[in-house]
Amino acid sequence: MKRKIKDYFRYFLYRLFQFIFLIMPRCVMKKLLEILVSLVFKFNKKHNQIAMANLDLVYGDSLDINRKHEILYNSYKSLIFNMYEYMENQTLKKDKILEKADVINAEIIEKAIKDKRKIIYMTAHYGGWELSLPYVALKFGKLAVVNRKMDNPNIHKLYEEVRGRNNITMLEKKEAAKGMIKAFKENKAVTVVIDQHIGRGSEVEFLGHKDIATDVTSRLALKFDAIIIPIFTLCNDFRNYTIKVCEPIDIRTLEFKTDNHVDELTQMQTDIISKQILEVPDFWFWQHKRFKKYHEYMYKKNQNA
Repeated sequence: MKRKIKDYFRYFLYRLFQFIFLIMPRCVMKKLLEILVSLVFKFNKKHNQIAMANLDLVYGDSLDINRKHEILYNSYKSLIFNMYEYMENQTLKKDKILEKADVINAEIIEKAIKDKRKIIYMTAHYGGWELSLPYVALKFGKLAVVNRKMDNPNIHKLYEEVRGRNNITMLEKKEAAKGMIKAFKENKAVTVVIDQHIGRGSEVEFLGHKDIATDVTSRLALKFDAIIIPIFTLCNDFRNYTIKVCEPIDIRTLEFKTDNHVDELTQMQTDIISKQILEVPDFWFWQHKRFKKYHEYMYKKNQNA
């Protein structure tokens, strides 16, 4: 009973804040969000330590401390703008969502659709990922998205309803494989965010370091002759994005160099994410323990510092 009361209370607070945020003039809202970014950047010591550990691992001394702090600040800014997208997009119609972004290389997706290919969109927690999904689903066709179930059932139900209106079917991680196969049978594309820490998968090199990455997209592509299309949503400014569609990985034309096609294909996808992060590191979510499989020590070290 106590849990239910807490869930309803948090749901009420969420809807209250959503209402307040959305009735404010956007110029005011942008300023408030930027103030929030500064406060989080200054006082969120736990996640600052995690992010700095990641930045130190990836860049070492090749970047000075000021640039690392700039990346961390911009990462928070990207994240908080993204959270606003999550709330606002629940209330917007198709044309208003599509106004927020331009697409680079849209013809890649259009060709895959024309050729009646099964499509796997591969992306990361990068820039405006909360805009990526509804935008692509509304512009190019229905999606099934692998997503962790939220702790609050009331907010999760709202999330599912909004996703449904935006041509998106939610797939829980525990039953993701069955859900993705069903989605293909229903002529939906599948979207997977593959840059987070995961307990098992393929061993890869990510941002220059040994780690584990999910191989679910690789197995699915190989089994169903699917084309993998990487997409990243770059934040130009508040409510202003560019969706970048990268060169696809096409199973039909790919020449594998090893017999382990799953691992090789997973490394290819990881390389694409690494390349994008290294090109513009400011938009990636540096605040999670991405490297803890083989580098757990560095997070403990920073927490004890």
